[in-house]
Amino acid sequence: MAEKRARGRPATGVREAVIAAAQRILVESGVARLSTKEVAAGAGVAESSIFYHFGDRVGLLQAVIAQHVRPLKEALLDSPGHGELRADLVEVVMTLEQFFHSAIPVIAAIQSDSGLRAKFLERGRDSDLGPHRALDVVVARLGAVPGADRIDLRALALLLVGAAHQRALQRHLSPPAALATLPSADALVDALIPVFPKR
Repeated sequence: MAEKRARGRPATGVREAVIAAAQRILVESGVARLSTKEVAAGAGVAESSIFYHFGDRVGLLQAVIAQHVRPLKEALLDSPGHGELRADLVEVVMTLEQFFHSAIPVIAAIQSDSGLRAKFLERGRDSDLGPHRALDVVVARLGAVPGADRIDLRALALLLVGAAHQRALQRHLSPPAALATLPSADALVDALIPVFPKR
């Protein structure tokens, strides 16, 4: 006989298990399979736990993205950096690329469903969430680099975020031959360095 699930607050670790299951389903099957029933089965929890922790599918997707944003912020804002422009820029590109590589399946899922996208955008506006936040994080990190006051940090952040996103997208979708010609993070930074104002 199956053991009856206790009523009340779900057990510790349920939230993390649900987020991991949702991410796995998005990567393997896309948003069409992202039902609360499917996620609950993948996480080994009651479907009611998803509503308890996240409210609905949009809340769940926001939590999945937040799960990726947290280490991004920690890596870029909590790290003191190297105090040297080139090394800091390379680290920023690599950190952003890793974030995008993990987040692209979630972003694609949101974009592929017009109803889901509209709800996500509405809630994002209410909580001031969106891609502009990546620029804010990069600007904050680079603001401490010596000579940063001579650089348009928002323009630089946009270039770095865009390059990191493109590198992650190519890792997902490009054939091996194209990946072999993809410039490294070091090469990207070396291409940008000469345009910076001299100290």
